[in-house]
Amino acid sequence: MFRFHFAAAAFAMILPALPPGAAAASFDCGKAVKPDEVTICKTPELSALDSEMSGLWFAFRKVPMLMGSSGARMDDAQDFLTQRAACGGDVACLRKVYHDRIAALKDGIVRAMDDVSQRENAEPVIEPWSVASLPEPLQEAAGAFGEQCRKLGGTLKEGSDMPALMTGDLDGDGMQDVVFDPQPLDCSGAATAFCGNGGCQIKVALSGDRYAEPVEILGGVPTLVLAQDGPSLDVWVDRTNCNFSGRDKACWATYRWPKSGAPKVTYTLRALPQ
Repeated sequence: MFRFHFAAAAFAMILPALPPGAAAASFDCGKAVKPDEVTICKTPELSALDSEMSGLWFAFRKVPMLMGSSGARMDDAQDFLTQRAACGGDVACLRKVYHDRIAALKDGIVRAMDDVSQRENAEPVIEPWSVASLPEPLQEAAGAFGEQCRKLGGTLKEGSDMPALMTGDLDGDGMQDVVFDPQPLDCSGAATAFCGNGGCQIKVALSGDRYAEPVEILGGVPTLVLAQDGPSLDVWVDRTNCNFSGRDKACWATYRWPKSGAPKVTYTLRALPQ
């Protein structure tokens, strides 16, 4: 119970008191033409509820979710908009839809925070995975490492025959994207099959294009980064990418994916890891 009251109080702090007649927060009243939006903008009570709902929705979107939950979160938001539109100009109907949505968001925030707390306090568990457990395009991407080793006349050694795998929503479509890091692989007879002086052959398969034609990045230490301006992938790359030849700094490439198209890459020099 303490956690519920703490969470409710924390998120209430981001919702300032609204004066009578305050504009709705989730849309521009100056452009309102739909019956539900016009009624919300004209009704101070509904405008206040819209502002409260908008603040909770902003907070809810910032809470990390379990894999696969982001899509459901967006589906719930769309269902709310559909229900609101169905009310038209009916104030009582709109009031109920907002109260239901606010209650659901508060419950969702508390549950999500509980999930995050449990995961942070739980003992780390490394789940075994196999190529056969992946969707077919990802099976091909993972299997390509073994095929490359065989073409070089070697075989992947037992216990070192799986690339490291990371997942995250890099292209913002609500689905998990996959990063393959071949650093753990050991190809007999070909020590530099996947990693050389320039780095390792990292592959990034995006759900937005159904994991087809993974992006290949030459570098090391791929790291998924969650930030206010969206997720990114940081990769330690050759210093020449930063026009730097010294030994006291490292060059990092930051990859950000738009909704569609090629990634945008920026390079920065950083202090070497201690």
